[in-house]
Amino acid sequence: DASLTSTLVEYILEFNRADEGIPSEERKPIRLYINSPGGSVTEGFALVSIIELSKTPVYTINVGQWSSMAFLIGIAGHRRFWLPASSFLMHDGSTFAFGSTSKAQDKMDFEKRFDQEIVKAHVLKHSNMRSSEYDALARVEYYLLPEDALERGFIDEIVTSIETIF
Repeated sequence: DASLTSTLVEYILEFNRADEGIPSEERKPIRLYINSPGGSVTEGFALVSIIELSKTPVYTINVGQWSSMAFLIGIAGHRRFWLPASSFLMHDGSTFAFGSTSKAQDKMDFEKRFDQEIVKAHVLKHSNMRSSEYDALARVEYYLLPEDALERGFIDEIVTSIETIF
């Protein structure tokens, strides 16, 4: 939802303005609780960029599912947490194209390039996955449970105490 994304971006920017002059390690983290089947890549990467640029730490907490774009947002957190029964889905997303055949092909070519350059780089940056592993999984519905995500480096901690996510 564009409205929610804009609101979250504004909040993160406001926290950074309020924390200006405070060293990053002394700032109180922003906690972003996520339970989402995904959404728009364009809007989602606006939020991903702000999270990554934020000097105030942004902690992302999976409270149900991180699927599709929600997965890409979730792994952008400076620290990433999962509840024990949470899940995640990484996949190549959905798209649509309309107009003439050549315009539809232009759109598909751009989206393929975006997936191969931007999305892949983001996933590799926020995990211990190798490029060849990503390439092998990029066209499938790749579901993970918390233990799998921890092993792959997509999360930092599986929540075992409620105080962890306060």
